[in-house]
Amino acid sequence: MTAARTTTRRLLRALLWVSLATCVLAVASVGVGIALALPAEGRPACGLFVGGRVAPVDPSLGTWLENRRRELIEERVLLLDGLDAHETTFGELGVELDVAATMQAALLPGRWGDLSQRANALLLARYGYLDVPLAFSVDLRRADVGLRPIAQRVRREPSNAHLNLTAHERVSDIPGAELDVQATMLSVMQGMVDGQDVFFVHTRDVPAEVTLDDLNSVDVTKVAASFETKFSTRGVGGRRAQNIELAAKAIDGMVLKPGQAFSFNTVVGRRTLERGYTWAPVIVGDELRDGVGGGICQVASTLYASALYSAMQITERWAHGRPSSYTRMGLDATVSYPSKDLRFVNSLPYPVILHVFFPEKGLMRAEILGGEPVAKVKYQYGVSRTSAFVRRIVQKPWIQPGKAIRKQKGIKGYSVVSMVELDYGTRVDKRSYYSEYRPTPEIFWVSPGYDEGELPELPQGAKGVEGRLTESAQDGDPSG
Repeated sequence: MTAARTTTRRLLRALLWVSLATCVLAVASVGVGIALALPAEGRPACGLFVGGRVAPVDPSLGTWLENRRRELIEERVLLLDGLDAHETTFGELGVELDVAATMQAALLPGRWGDLSQRANALLLARYGYLDVPLAFSVDLRRADVGLRPIAQRVRREPSNAHLNLTAHERVSDIPGAELDVQATMLSVMQGMVDGQDVFFVHTRDVPAEVTLDDLNSVDVTKVAASFETKFSTRGVGGRRAQNIELAAKAIDGMVLKPGQAFSFNTVVGRRTLERGYTWAPVIVGDELRDGVGGGICQVASTLYASALYSAMQITERWAHGRPSSYTRMGLDATVSYPSKDLRFVNSLPYPVILHVFFPEKGLMRAEILGGEPVAKVKYQYGVSRTSAFVRRIVQKPWIQPGKAIRKQKGIKGYSVVSMVELDYGTRVDKRSYYSEYRPTPEIFWVSPGYDEGELPELPQGAKGVEGRLTESAQDGDPSG
């Protein structure tokens, strides 16, 4: 038995030296009567596989790996998110073949270990049984940029718990989701080692800011502040009313914990026909025109005034282009998605619920519920400057000859200083801010060739016809 094993070992050793003869470029003496065949300098073991392909003798290993690196950058891959597939490239994900690390690993077989280990490695390589895996590197900064389109598609905003004060029910919070870049790239790297080109997108939960437990701490029997405005529900007012009710519904029941910020545009969202909003008058420049969502500025103004009277911290508020008919100057707040927003922070020592509802037809009320008022708030404003308006005459070919239509009433411009006094009992704070209301032109639509002398006299506050101004009323003259 022992003699047979000895004979087998001798045969294998003889086969080894014969098989290596074609690769032998250098011979080194190791001990007496034993010779070890080594690969040439900078060359891999003969027959060695690197990343599933046989490493070539020519071109050099480094050039060959560099070409594979360039191929890999352009290689297209799929990232799966449930049933959705997102196509990209390894280069866009910041993944590259690490040429130096791969080359170092490819040159180890036949050069590392004792004589027996070297011989075994060379024999395995010669017969195609040794495959050195590719080494990869990933730039997470590039991955973050490359994954942004996917991150936007998989992003799901959390939904805060809130009270449906009309139905008297609690609505649970729903966690959101966002792309987990590190976990996704780890999945890609592990899959590449296994030779895959389809990988899974990984996300992580985004918790809601307000949970059901937070609702239990809000005392809905106490009103910190409230404010009311009226609106018409007839004619064009009916379309405004539809938009007002839709925006109010989006806000009603929202909980704000102490220190939590409110954003009107974030909560109400885009005003589109698909979401139920309709056409109604909006201010565009210095004219009233139909726009989708017209009227929701009244919701923002009503809520703004209630937040101001509750002594909350206002962080963003914009005045309208003209004074609003439904509230005092300085207490209005215009919004336009996404450029102009209404923002405030719950600076009260307790969580609150925003209650925006309609006690009766054509009446909107915004309440801040949750606790007793922390301060007595007084509001007043003063006009520091007025500006005269102009008459604008526009010819419309569809108007019957000799006819004129007054499309818009003229309104003077106002520079307003608002003053807010907050009496906390132990101290009194005073705040002030400015609102600029531009002059609104009086607009007449007339037929072609209309005799402008037939128009009514310029109203009080007008300084002339646009393009032909008089000096009868100067800016800054309150009587103009």
